[in-house]
Amino acid sequence: MRRVSLKVLIAAAISVVSLLLTIAVSYVIGHDAVSRLEQEIGQSLALLADEMQDKLDRAMFERLQSLDNMAALGRILQKTDSPDSLRTSLERFQSAYSDYSWIGFADPNGKILSATGGEYEGHNVKNQLWFRRGLKDAYVGDVKLPNAATTQRIPHEGRGASDFIDLAVPVSDDKKIIGVLGATLSADWAEEVRDTLLGSMKDAIPADVIVLNEERQVLFGPDDITGKTLDLPSIRAARPGHAGFAVERWPDNRAYVTGFSKSDGYRSYTGLNWIVLVRENQRQAFAPVRSLQRTIAISGTIFALLAAALAWVLASKLSQPLLQLADVAERLRRGQKLEFPQVSGYQEARVLSQSLRSLVKELDAQRSSLAAANQSLESQVRERTQRLAEQNIGLERAKAAAESATEAKSRFLAAASHDLRQPLHALTLFARALSRRVSGNEATTLVAQMEEGLRGLKGMFDALLNVSRLDAKLIEPTKTPVSMSELIERISVGSRVEAEQNGLKFLSRGRDWVIETDAALLETIIRNLVSNALKFTKHGGVILAARCRDGQRVIDVYDTGPGLSDDRREQIFEEFSRAAHRAYGANDGLGLGLSIARRYAELLDMRIAVTSRPGYGSRFSIVLPKNAVEHVQRPPALTALEPSISGMRILILDDDPLIVAALTKDLEDRGNVAFGYQRNTDAEAALDNGLVIDAAVLDFDLRGAETGLEFIRRMAKKTGEEIPSILLSGGTDSATLAILAKAGLPWLTKPADPELIAATLGAILKAQTNSKNGFDSEFGAEMNVG
Repeated sequence: MRRVSLKVLIAAAISVVSLLLTIAVSYVIGHDAVSRLEQEIGQSLALLADEMQDKLDRAMFERLQSLDNMAALGRILQKTDSPDSLRTSLERFQSAYSDYSWIGFADPNGKILSATGGEYEGHNVKNQLWFRRGLKDAYVGDVKLPNAATTQRIPHEGRGASDFIDLAVPVSDDKKIIGVLGATLSADWAEEVRDTLLGSMKDAIPADVIVLNEERQVLFGPDDITGKTLDLPSIRAARPGHAGFAVERWPDNRAYVTGFSKSDGYRSYTGLNWIVLVRENQRQAFAPVRSLQRTIAISGTIFALLAAALAWVLASKLSQPLLQLADVAERLRRGQKLEFPQVSGYQEARVLSQSLRSLVKELDAQRSSLAAANQSLESQVRERTQRLAEQNIGLERAKAAAESATEAKSRFLAAASHDLRQPLHALTLFARALSRRVSGNEATTLVAQMEEGLRGLKGMFDALLNVSRLDAKLIEPTKTPVSMSELIERISVGSRVEAEQNGLKFLSRGRDWVIETDAALLETIIRNLVSNALKFTKHGGVILAARCRDGQRVIDVYDTGPGLSDDRREQIFEEFSRAAHRAYGANDGLGLGLSIARRYAELLDMRIAVTSRPGYGSRFSIVLPKNAVEHVQRPPALTALEPSISGMRILILDDDPLIVAALTKDLEDRGNVAFGYQRNTDAEAALDNGLVIDAAVLDFDLRGAETGLEFIRRMAKKTGEEIPSILLSGGTDSATLAILAKAGLPWLTKPADPELIAATLGAILKAQTNSKNGFDSEFGAEMNVG
């Protein structure tokens, strides 16, 4: 094998590195430039497609307007017994608008009284689509392709091949519809539109304009595809109403850059849902891109050659002392007794010569020990390699088992979060209804204990689910702007009711802060701290307040409970940790609330600090991240809430019949009229039949195509006015809670306390009343953010 000199190796190495750097830099710069240029070309074609569909809609709108103007001629029938004068007027109008191949007037019974050229006069067209639709409103039919088997033409299927599009408008006097004015656009109009679209493009860009109807049939375009049905990615993307471009292969097996857009109407004309495509051959469209790539490649090659020449000169200077040392080393290898010379040149070469001299002296002494060590090392490597392979197999099996367990846990959590909350929610409502129907100290006490047990069960259930989701790492924060004043007021609604039931005071104070964080997780943290404070406070009360302290923004929860010793301040955040004092009037729970609160705070880059004096109370502080709070000026919020409601007509929609029955009974016990439904179709039918309601309580997940939020929004749009509503959710996954946080409506998770549901209904109804009376209160805005 021929030896390569060190000089050549150094020069080659520097040249290769220079070439690779040149290629890398050229690729990065070129790829970015090419991507931008391709994007600009595609966007220009998409813009052209959008302009083309706008031209089509404007042209059709003008024709529809002209037919509306003709509709005034229908009133002539009231002024003359003979339709001859109307026929004369229609023919005069046809001569002014030559695009119409036929114009006729039909009375309300479908009989054609007058028509251009007397064609089809006396025919009855009451069963034809254009007449039926024209009696109600202005009608525009779709394009009639010559090979369409289901073509229906004005006034019947027997008209000629020159017919193109049917139009019809109702004709009325001051009181009623007196007939329908129908017309047919001829193929001449289509040719005029085609020439306008295609002719204006060919001078600027060598592109084709293709127009398709809603069934994906080509109306205008190249002759080889006109009348055919196409199925392309660009067409599928355009059908929902999107506009853009795509690089795709057409039926002629050629690649095109295709811009697409869908007809969206013009003014009062809603459009025929046509799709406009502007395509250009990919090779022609991206010709500037290829030119740019060649330029970059040539420039990079020239730079690489210059770098190679410079590398050759540099290699000569670097290799000279190294080659001198290599020659001496080779001679030593052959057995000659020599000493390494003191080479000139750079410092590294001189140090290398000295080191080699010392190395040769030590080499013989180390050779034998090295051989023994090498043999031992090889044995150890083989042993450890075998052991590592066995460990890897075990790790892979453990990983597969862990992934399977995590997947099973995820499925369980998704099912448990909704399905187990449903019966618990119904049971809570039935228990409250039962409490109103029993008398006597013993029965009343038993029902109260049952309700307390249900509240404890709800707390334990929520805690276990949240801990499982945290352990499985299924919780990912979804950060959105959160109003602190609205969040504190929403938490205060239920907490104030719970405090009053236990004979405690509850005070709250918000701040006009907006923080970028996960609203659901932060609300859970605060609720857990407030719930813990209420649970262990026997006398006095609890305060929830947003404050600025020591240059930091914090959310404080004060209580007048038994307090904590120093050694307990960290232990309380451990899972399943319980206080030494029993909860007052409440279940002790599982000891997970504070642990969940701290783990949620860590996910949100927050921390929880605790200060306490045994016998006096405690303060739990949530320290918000720095630079995460923005001050927003807002009018002062109203803190008054309506604890109950009466005399209201309330719609209940839930797919669980037990919940519908329980919530209906609870609201009726409070003096309201409740209308319960399990299906959104039944509720919608009732509203359509005249059912009048003051508010609605809806399940978010109706187990169908439509959620409760989507249903109430659709009903509000349909009726033209907002319906005060509360959403109840059995699902507590991050995606569901994120949707609820952005919904703009009050929402509660199941099982929800009946008093909290009633208080929230009273609050939103009061807010609506104030709004109607001209009082735009901040409380109304708070309740509308859920």
